[in-house]
Amino acid sequence: MEAETLLQRLCERHGVDPSRCERLLSLVRWALKGPNETRRKVLDVVERNITAVRDGTPRNSEELRQTGDRAVLMAVAKVLHTWSPGDGSVQF
Repeated sequence: MEAETLLQRLCERHGVDPSRCERLLSLVRWALKGPNETRRKVLDVVERNITAVRDGTPRNSEELRQTGDRAVLMAVAKVLHTWSPGDGSVQF
């Protein structure tokens, strides 16, 4: 499935106009290139961001990008490292 189609379907599922979530398209593209576990985690982040748009948070595309970037970083870091976001430090 193409990233654009998947994002559109996710937006429709949550009753959000896809144009409000265009910034998530690069994450969807990236997710579709990754292994299944990573794909699932990143798409979960995308879907949580779509519901945040539906619920009114974040309020603009910059907040959406920052929220998505942070969520993806945390999801991927947990897979790649024994990292806990508690104190902001990274342990390898």
